[in-house]
Amino acid sequence: MAKATPKLEQRKDPATGQLKQLNIPILIDFSFGGTRLWLQTGENIDRKMWDEKNHRVKPNYLGSVEINAIVASKCDHINKIYRDMILAGKQPTVSSIRSALNRNDKRDKKTLMQHYEDFIDGYRIKGSLGTVKKLKTNLEHLKSFGKYAKISLDFDAIDNIFFNRYIEYFLIDKKHTNGTIARNVKVLKWFLNYCSKLGYNKKFDFKSFSYKHTEPKIIALKEDEILKICNFKTNNVCLAQVRDCFLFMCYTALRYGDAKELRKIDIDGDFINITSQKTKSEQRIPLIDAAKTLLKKYSENYGTKAMPFISNQKMNEYLKEIGKLAGLNRVVTKIKYRGNQPIENVYEFHEVLTCHVARRTFVSYMFFKNVDTELIRSITNHKSMAVFARYNQIDEQHKAREMKIAFKKVV
Repeated sequence: MAKATPKLEQRKDPATGQLKQLNIPILIDFSFGGTRLWLQTGENIDRKMWDEKNHRVKPNYLGSVEINAIVASKCDHINKIYRDMILAGKQPTVSSIRSALNRNDKRDKKTLMQHYEDFIDGYRIKGSLGTVKKLKTNLEHLKSFGKYAKISLDFDAIDNIFFNRYIEYFLIDKKHTNGTIARNVKVLKWFLNYCSKLGYNKKFDFKSFSYKHTEPKIIALKEDEILKICNFKTNNVCLAQVRDCFLFMCYTALRYGDAKELRKIDIDGDFINITSQKTKSEQRIPLIDAAKTLLKKYSENYGTKAMPFISNQKMNEYLKEIGKLAGLNRVVTKIKYRGNQPIENVYEFHEVLTCHVARRTFVSYMFFKNVDTELIRSITNHKSMAVFARYNQIDEQHKAREMKIAFKKVV
């Protein structure tokens, strides 16, 4: 009986004599008729991220869905080659199987769009709802672009001419700003890279695609504005609950999705224990007294859920109303670019108040209070240092205060 099993390479480090732990190749152990054949998958993983029992990358590793799908596809491919030889009356050997793999003459009959649907399906179970939504939006843009450019989209069509027209479609037809364009280019490259690893795409022009943009300024509440939200009184139960849920996110740095799904059993004394929907990593977040007070307030209601969260869209609508009633009238300017054209919009703060401002407020406020950067990052669980660094935008009053303290003894 033939069997293809993914395993990690067992090579030892010459310097220590111990098994290597980092960036280990994932191999396929293919055994048949008392013979064993080792095959490369082209994928690597740290040993601690490998599930030895189930022969797969652990689900809390970012990118596990993609890697496991690639490895599983390669296992299916070698099994099919073996079965085809048996059905044809041929005796499989190491040499004949390797030759069949190297010929790679199996034609892929699925279209680019069908592969994209498969790509999305792979993330419906393991990925977050936000990831699936992002992929579906990108696919719809791709379909719309095909109609706009009047071309039949396949892998061979994706070259530099395609890329230039794709950008033109976003700028002229959709009138999107540079940030939206850059995100869609990044997602498209993610999909194409996946297809290239599986052998569906043999055209690599896409690797040079890039669209740079300037990240918008982080908008967060200042200390006095946090107090305005805290002191906001209302007889409207819904507004009061939205206020409490928003403050809870300010106190814990939880993303909306994680805060909404937080259960009472996730509360462990002075800590929250969760697995982040976005990063699939475990987090243990300390609870300050104000956060514990809010949890206690709702501890007898709302079933298993810790806090009375409603939908993101409705919560954002109510937050704008709360912000207006609480007097969040500070003027903020948001500048976006469409190509090289700046688009400037001026708002009162309550007009841009959303759930995500809570997480931004946590980080900005902690920076303002001179909390150690690594400590903040360990709480927020930011994977990208570049994204995290954007929060460190010190305001003018903070600069003036710290300069006075620094020079107090010499001036």
